[in-house]
Amino acid sequence: MNSPRSLASTPHAALGRKVVTVIWSLRILACIYTAWVFWLIVRPLRRTPAFLERLGNYWQRDMSAAQEWQVWSVVTLDLALWALLPLAVICWWLASKHLLREMSLNANASTWLRRGAWAGLTCSVLSILTRPFISYLYTLHLPVPSQLWLWNINPNDLLGMLICGVLLLLSYLMTWMSEIAEENKAFV
Repeated sequence: MNSPRSLASTPHAALGRKVVTVIWSLRILACIYTAWVFWLIVRPLRRTPAFLERLGNYWQRDMSAAQEWQVWSVVTLDLALWALLPLAVICWWLASKHLLREMSLNANASTWLRRGAWAGLTCSVLSILTRPFISYLYTLHLPVPSQLWLWNINPNDLLGMLICGVLLLLSYLMTWMSEIAEENKAFV
């Protein structure tokens, strides 16, 4: 059985360094993104009255009578969805660990990449679907005609779903390619 190619071998050293650099860059960016989203979610808890005033100006509603439980319920809902994001990052980390260790497209890397893609896709879709509840919870203290049920889809939502879809496609291609490689190995 042939041993995996070493990253230090001369013909593949430059390519190997590029792969390692890209993987570590993606790992670091994923961790920064996860922390940044967490900070954005809990930010309303730091200065709730100022946050509600800005939100009221944006929605043209008087948010001064909003209760603290309303803000906490929105933050809790967002944190429940956010829990899928670290899960996706952990799956990506494990997939990249297999890629770095074996420097080949294999079933283990594909499995973890697929799990991460599904977690990210689920997070993106649920985020879009629960968005009306956020505006509703913030305006629940207002009279019924003034309460909001806003549904919006941002370009970054579609971009996130597109990226997760591409990762899902790559994971299935990796599985297919590793199966073909195993079949070809049996012929040799």
